[in-house]
Amino acid sequence: MVLREAGDEALSPHPPSTGEGPLTVRYPFPIDYYANREAVVYNLDEQPMGLVSLPGAAFNVPVRIDILHRVARYWRAKWQQGTHKGKSRGEVRGGGRKPRPQKKTGMSRQGSIRSPLWKGGGCAHPPRPRSHAHELPRATRLLGMRCALSAKINEGRFFVVDDLLTVRDPSSTSDSSAASSSIRQYRDLKDRLTRLTAGSFGSSWLLVDSGEAGTDGGVRLRKLLKQAVVMEAMAPEQLTVYHVLKYNRIVLTRSALKRLSDMLTRPHRVPKPAKHAWWQQRKQALEATVAELNAAAEATASA
Repeated sequence: MVLREAGDEALSPHPPSTGEGPLTVRYPFPIDYYANREAVVYNLDEQPMGLVSLPGAAFNVPVRIDILHRVARYWRAKWQQGTHKGKSRGEVRGGGRKPRPQKKTGMSRQGSIRSPLWKGGGCAHPPRPRSHAHELPRATRLLGMRCALSAKINEGRFFVVDDLLTVRDPSSTSDSSAASSSIRQYRDLKDRLTRLTAGSFGSSWLLVDSGEAGTDGGVRLRKLLKQAVVMEAMAPEQLTVYHVLKYNRIVLTRSALKRLSDMLTRPHRVPKPAKHAWWQQRKQALEATVAELNAAAEATASA
């Protein structure tokens, strides 16, 4: 006989929680979830330009397959046109007279050749134009984006660049940043991205810049990718879970990454912005007071 204490998990009717459900992706290496990460910023010449911080709350969360499925279905349903339409028996042409007498023919009674029972007749319950969009909480959509980006980072398919069109001129002997040129051919951009992302799985790229008005890609990049099949450029505000999962590799610029990080880390449930700003000021003032008191206590202890 084994004696159990009151707080023992064996006495609970529920199984012990391990922090990972059956729908959570498990990687063959340990991951310290919600810890901040760092990414190397490269240029298109494959030269490191520095490091950028990735908040753990946005880029290092457990990857939930069910959340990714729900969010991807939400966007596909929202984009579905819903222009399907079938004709009912009242919309099909013809069928104005009775096809045969009611009695004395030995056949069934029919009132119109446009009945759903007849070939060429209308549909009993035809599809109608409608919207397939359904509601999904914003918190779930944000969690789906965090899961998708965390999966790309865990699989080594997440890259940060300084600019998507500017490269260093190899013919110039100057070391200044002004000795640079712009990519003008789609083939040149594809070759550079292939070399930059070598070692990662896939042959398609999702390029995220500051938008059409940005200087790290902008309109020139979109004109360059007008006929591209394996590449697509978009702004952080246009990025969805479907796009992140559709393309094998994601390449972001430094400015786009900062905007995306702000979008994924700021609080999304702010019903009263003025009250929220007031509480933020109170919190900052309280933190400053606590820091001042701690500094004074340390100074007194050292004296």
